[in-house]
Amino acid sequence: MRLGSRFDLNLLGVFEAIYARSSVTHAARHLNLSQSAVSHALARLRRELNDQLFVRVDGKLVPTALATTIIEPVRRALHGLESAIGAAHEFDPAHSARQFRIGLRPNIEARMFADLAVAARAVAPSVQLASVDFRRADLARALALGELDVALDVESEATAGLQSRKLRLDVLVVAARRDNPLVADGLTLAAYLDAQHVFASPRPAGQGTEDLALQAIGAERQIGMRCQGLSTAWDIVARSDLLLTLPQSHAETLLHRGGVTLFPLPLEVPPRPLKLFWHEVVEGDGGNAWLRESITGLLSEQHAEDS
Repeated sequence: MRLGSRFDLNLLGVFEAIYARSSVTHAARHLNLSQSAVSHALARLRRELNDQLFVRVDGKLVPTALATTIIEPVRRALHGLESAIGAAHEFDPAHSARQFRIGLRPNIEARMFADLAVAARAVAPSVQLASVDFRRADLARALALGELDVALDVESEATAGLQSRKLRLDVLVVAARRDNPLVADGLTLAAYLDAQHVFASPRPAGQGTEDLALQAIGAERQIGMRCQGLSTAWDIVARSDLLLTLPQSHAETLLHRGGVTLFPLPLEVPPRPLKLFWHEVVEGDGGNAWLRESITGLLSEQHAEDS
């Protein structure tokens, strides 16, 4: 006997409840269902298995030979399903060997992934974290399909409809070589516009939020060079008169290299919060919830230290 591909597993729970209580009425009360709903389920199960399953004897439902044969496998199946569902909701980081894929743009990876990896390893030594670059246009699909578990990025059209949590605000600052004559008297907007800039982005073209803010006041800066990463751009600034505009949190991770000083950006640019994104399909997953809390806790601690 083979069950159909559309067999309703809920019928097995009804079967077990009737078997244990020898009564449709008592089974319905246990399952918090109406008696008619349980009777209907039993009728469906009888059709599926081509067997009466229970016959009434002296006011009680007595199992047939088939029902007696299948009750233990059914109970094992129900227990296994309950255990699997419970395991999906619960997560023990100390003993898990699960891998999590975190979507991080390269510049964000440089700012926080090392700290996250070290902090996670301290409490979850066998958990594997993988930092994965992604195309913003593909972010929602990647999270929905499990290609990424979570992602950190700024809000954009690509994040519409995703679950999110604000992590921190990050202001923009300007990096310049310490003996750069253009900033000898400080960095004014006029000096900022007179200077040549290095623009760091993995994109081959496009503008930054600072460029959009300049356009709003009818101004434009001079991009003298483009590179893919902020670390490379920082080294260029340290050996030239070019300026680099970057998030303060990233600038602070590069200051130890020396030779560069930071200035406030001489125009008003509303800070764009870094956000944690995930898809609703993992909302109830215990492992994903642990990962989200780990990231939130780490960046909250860093933010408090920076304040």
